[in-house]
Amino acid sequence: MTLRAARRMDGVERTLIRRIFDAAPQGAINLGLGQPDLPTPAPIALAGIEGIAAGRTGYTSTAGDPALRAAIAGRYPWIARGPENVVVTIGSQEAVFASMLTLVDPGDEVLVPDPGYPAYAVVARLLGARAVGYPLRPERGFRIEADDVLERVTAGTRLVVTCSPSNPTGAIDAGTDLERLADALRERGIPWLSDEIYAGYAYDGPAPSLSRVAPGGGLVVSGLSKDLSMTGWRIGWVVGDASIVGRITAAHQYLVTCASSVSQAAALRAFSPGAEALRAEYLEIFRSRRALMAAALRAIPGLPVTVPDGAFYFFVDVRRFGSSLEIAERTLARRGVITIPGEAFGAGGAGFLRISYAASEGDIRAGIAGLAAELAAAR
Repeated sequence: MTLRAARRMDGVERTLIRRIFDAAPQGAINLGLGQPDLPTPAPIALAGIEGIAAGRTGYTSTAGDPALRAAIAGRYPWIARGPENVVVTIGSQEAVFASMLTLVDPGDEVLVPDPGYPAYAVVARLLGARAVGYPLRPERGFRIEADDVLERVTAGTRLVVTCSPSNPTGAIDAGTDLERLADALRERGIPWLSDEIYAGYAYDGPAPSLSRVAPGGGLVVSGLSKDLSMTGWRIGWVVGDASIVGRITAAHQYLVTCASSVSQAAALRAFSPGAEALRAEYLEIFRSRRALMAAALRAIPGLPVTVPDGAFYFFVDVRRFGSSLEIAERTLARRGVITIPGEAFGAGGAGFLRISYAASEGDIRAGIAGLAAELAAAR
C-alpha cells in the first residue's frame, strides 16, 4: 500500500527560509534567522525550572493558566477585560492558525501582506481559502496603504491580515493609515487579524495597533518569542472578543490540547516588573546593533539603505546588483553568510534581501563584509 498525501498538501513545502538554512554549511554566519541570539533571561528560565520542581507538569486549562491570561489581558486593556479575552497558544504561529481556522471558511478570501510572513498564505490555503496579496510598496517604506488593501476587497473577502512591525521589512504602519483601513473594514463588516509578535522591537515608541483604533474589529496575535528571546518556549496568544476567543479556544484544544505548563510558568514571570526592565535592556542592545549594521551597509558602494522602524531586520534593495535569490545563494556558497532573499516573503519582496541583526556584533561585521565582497563581485 502506498500512502498518498492529501491534495491540500500539493505544493506545500518547507519555506524557502528553512531550505536556505538547511543548505548552509556548518559555521556559516547567520544573518537570516528571525531568532534573537541572546539567552532567555535567567529569572524567566528559573521560573520554568521552579514550575517543574513544584510539579506543574500536567495539563493546564485549555485556554491557559488564568493568572497568565490575566497578565496578558493587562497588556491590552482597550480590548481585554480579563482572562476570558485571551487564549494562550503554542507560539504566535499556532495563534494565527487557530484564529484563521475559527474565522475562515473554504472558498473565502484572506488578504495578506506582500511581502509578508509566508505562513499567512499557506494557512489560508490549508483551510481551503484563497490568499490574496496586497502590496507593501518600497516607495512607501513598505508601510501599509489603505487603498492597496481596499482595492482587493471583494464579496468573498473574509479576513485582512496585517503585521506591524513587519517581518520581513521592519516597517511600522502609520496610525493614520491604520485608522483609515479600520474605518473602511468596519463599514464592510470585514474583521482583521493583527500580528504583533515584533511589538517589543519598536525603537521610537509603541507601534500603532489596529486594536487601538478599532476595538472589537478583530484579533491580536502575539507572544514572547522575540522580545524576551523565548522562541523555544513556544508561548503565544490571541486577544479579542470573549465569544470569538472561546471559539478559538475550542479549535486550539483539538490542535494541541493546551500550551506547555512549564512554559506557562516561565511566561508568567515574563510579566513581572523585573521583566519589563529586561525588555528595555534587550531593546537597547538591538538598537545598538541596528546602528552598527546600518553603518556597515552604508559603506557598501551603490547600496541604498533604509533604517527599519522596528523588528530586527534590514530589507535591503539589491536590484541593481542582480537577482536577490542568486545573490543570497552566492553569498552563502562563496562567503559563508546566510541572508534571506525577498522572494521568500512573496513576489513583492523580489530584489531585496532580509538581513537580520539578531546576531553578535562580530557576526554583523563579518557578515556584512562578506555581503559587500559578493556585491562588489556582482557589479
